[in-house]
Amino acid sequence: MNTTRRGLLVAVAGGAVASGCATIPLVRAGAYQAKGAAFSVMLARPWSDMTTTVPQPRGVRVLTLHGLQLNQLYLAGIAPGGSLMRVADRDTPRPTYRTDMSEQELVEFVIDSLATMNFQDPQSTGLRPQNLAGAPGVRFEINTRLETGLNFSGTALVARSGDNLHLLMFLAPSEYYYGAFVQEVDAMFASATPA
Repeated sequence: MNTTRRGLLVAVAGGAVASGCATIPLVRAGAYQAKGAAFSVMLARPWSDMTTTVPQPRGVRVLTLHGLQLNQLYLAGIAPGGSLMRVADRDTPRPTYRTDMSEQELVEFVIDSLATMNFQDPQSTGLRPQNLAGAPGVRFEINTRLETGLNFSGTALVARSGDNLHLLMFLAPSEYYYGAFVQEVDAMFASATPA
């Protein structure tokens, strides 16, 4: 499939018109602490908070700059037994966080969570240690695609804080959008401080 940026923008604009005039909260640039997370990050620009538009599990916030089909930023504090994504139906297994997970299992938890959404065959690469707000964690890259064939790239950082799992994750189409914002996202990940 050959999807262009113009085609994506038209699709997003059409979706906005079709959905009516719902108010989407704007998160201002500066320090931001997601509800449920024990860390805050510095946002270089305003983001739209889509959490109430696309309901998420407790402790998970989803922000975007241009619409969820163009970029998604997840900030989460997940309690034991909690999940990162809502599943589409009751028959789909829901990956849940456990306190006894190894670092590799934490990465698999994120990848399995993406697989419950519209993302096809998500893969993790480049696992490496990185702190999240002073807690030791693991950083990794994500490669996946939508059912329509649009390739997505991402980066994620997970770390335990007490019994909870804390997560930062950015996803965007591989063509243009991921590369356009990855340096800003890297700086945001590095800015995480305990709340």
